[in-house]
Amino acid sequence: MQQRHGTLNRGTVAAGHPATADAGAAVLRMGGNAVDAAIAAVTTAFIAEPALTSAGGGGFLLLCDRHGKSVLYDGFARMPSGRMPDGYKALLKPVAIDFGDTVQTFHIGQGSVATPALPALLFHAHRQHGRLPLAEAMAPGIDAARNGIRLNHLQASLLKMLQPIVTDTAEASALHAPHGELIGAGDLFCNRALANTLELLLIEGIDEMYHGDLARAIVRACVPYGLLGMEDMRAPQVATRTPLATPLFGGTLLTNPPPSSGGLLLTCAALLFDQLKGKAEAPVLLAECLRAASMLRNHGITGESFDARIYQQDIALQTLDKQAIQRSADAICDRLRHAADTGKIDPEADNRHGSTTHISIIDKDGMAVSLTSSNGEGSGIVVPDSGIHLNNMLGEEDINPLGFHALPAGTPLSSMMAPSIFLRHGQPAMVIGSGGSNRLRGAILQVLLHHQLLQQDLETAVYAPRLHNEAMRLECEPEYMNDQLRESLQALGWNIREWQQQSVYFGGVHAIALDERNRIQASGDPRRGGAVAFA
Repeated sequence: MQQRHGTLNRGTVAAGHPATADAGAAVLRMGGNAVDAAIAAVTTAFIAEPALTSAGGGGFLLLCDRHGKSVLYDGFARMPSGRMPDGYKALLKPVAIDFGDTVQTFHIGQGSVATPALPALLFHAHRQHGRLPLAEAMAPGIDAARNGIRLNHLQASLLKMLQPIVTDTAEASALHAPHGELIGAGDLFCNRALANTLELLLIEGIDEMYHGDLARAIVRACVPYGLLGMEDMRAPQVATRTPLATPLFGGTLLTNPPPSSGGLLLTCAALLFDQLKGKAEAPVLLAECLRAASMLRNHGITGESFDARIYQQDIALQTLDKQAIQRSADAICDRLRHAADTGKIDPEADNRHGSTTHISIIDKDGMAVSLTSSNGEGSGIVVPDSGIHLNNMLGEEDINPLGFHALPAGTPLSSMMAPSIFLRHGQPAMVIGSGGSNRLRGAILQVLLHHQLLQQDLETAVYAPRLHNEAMRLECEPEYMNDQLRESLQALGWNIREWQQQSVYFGGVHAIALDERNRIQASGDPRRGGAVAFA
């Protein structure tokens, strides 16, 4: 059982691995705040969850204090400025990954590497909000890197799945297969070079990674067939954004704003469900609202490309405009009455690995942090003597919907990551987020619905079977369907695929909920090895 109960005066961490959660809780016990704990947790996750996050990746940190003051720090990847000579292309090496039921191709290599902004994000958030010295916040992560963490079965299985990537180069093989064979469950995973790098950054400052010798080493690792250059490393790595805030379910949902897509699409589906609740069975409405969000991404509001428009300043206002939501709600009602509009819908680009992890934290003072980070699948490039496995964000189809290398230099890539905080009476009442590529917004929404609307306890909400829509196909976990529901959905044109067991495919929601009496519930998602720790 991953759910635990406590009170606000203890502080709580929910994350994707026991070591990740314990590291954050240890820093809370030392007197650190939620930002300090997030730094400890994510740097530990570099070792505990090496298939999901890395110092060479990116992420988003959403913070809200007990008075409702909030900020979103965007430390995700930017499009590099480099261009190849005429007649040459940046190297994107296709790698087929076998998921058992399907084979999916990812792209790695020098041309897949975008700016590695996650360390800059952590240093920036600490500079703005940290309470403990940064060395104390990073100590658990440095200790984990130097002394190692034994891989659990989930993380070992993810590395095994990604073996062609994590052993693609000599440096990557030395890290992940130090004795000639890929490390497995129960083996100690160490990254002493990363421990040294993190200690170097504490001494020299974060500028060493983006302006100094380490920056030059990162760039050299992407030469001659990559696009990342010193100009990109020296550019600002972290953007400060106003969270997308929307009245919803009797409170306010804060989430990741544009230019990322995930928070906006999550909010759109949630608004539709809130408006339509009671019009049909909840699972039917959920499927229809998720479908509406998918259609929005594929076709936009007026047929324009949503992914192309995500960089426009008014995209959130247009998408969540009351009339736009009403039109989508009316279209769903028409389908419910007449089973209309069951024509071809293009599925979104999929990433069955969903190489992302999430950390939720509330400290004893009521500060909430929701942090989602990712390394893609990794590029296969480990910067020599640094322990940094660089991301492959430029090789992921889902975050490059306009085509690989199509964005102007410096443009932030649009992510599905949607770290979120739900406010009640202006104060954090739920901290939530998930991994899972384009499934994560549906996973977050389903937990929100179960907990906020159906009043289920948090563990029941997180553990409940989920569905996910791909065009007009519904992927459903075991025990989701009954005969009546199956008949209702099929009448609307849904093709239903029922899974035999719960899966990482359906996301990994790690969440904390706080009631009006300051009692805490916390739950880690068993689909992704979730764990909870109290200070």
